[in-house]
Amino acid sequence: MGNGLVRVMRKRSMIIVECCILCLFMMLAPRLGLAAQTPTEAVQVTMKDLLYLLTELKETSRSAQRQWEIEQVVRRAFNYEEMAERALGEGGEKTTVADRRQFTRLFVQVLRDDLADKLRDYSVPQVDYLSEQGDGAGTQVLVAPAGREVDTRIEFHVVQRSGRWLVNDVSIDGASIVATYHAQFSRILREGSFLDLMEFLKQKAVVA
Repeated sequence: MGNGLVRVMRKRSMIIVECCILCLFMMLAPRLGLAAQTPTEAVQVTMKDLLYLLTELKETSRSAQRQWEIEQVVRRAFNYEEMAERALGEGGEKTTVADRRQFTRLFVQVLRDDLADKLRDYSVPQVDYLSEQGDGAGTQVLVAPAGREVDTRIEFHVVQRSGRWLVNDVSIDGASIVATYHAQFSRILREGSFLDLMEFLKQKAVVA
């Protein structure tokens, strides 16, 4: 009886361990899949999502839904918190946590609308992915949104965070979105206050 009970207990323990290993594998599997994704593939997914929404929800009556859906793509695919921090720069040193949280929320909405404005004239078949080049700070994926014969070039700077490739900046014909925001925000802060900057962002982020 004693040996039989020991064998049963050991068998149950092995089953429990196997179940735990299986659960752990299932939890890690999505992360492993994302880590295996290349920077170019991550940009392709993001571009396809954005262009699909701009095409399918282009009617004026669906503008609020379009903005909401694109914002979800930004929150999922962009390193938006670090982008907001770099765009604000030294202007955020004297702000509160609540102020920065509100700033980041508005920053995402402004970024959402600027991306939509710059990409609204393109479709998925028009996009060529020209090159991928990495360095110590991240990887640059060069995109031609209307084919190789068009001069316009969009460069996505992506970084890896928690096993995922996230967009850390976007440069259009050499002009960085984050750098452009930083210049705008710094000018407003020099001439006014953080409240003036927040009001500026609120006006830009009005639901269409």
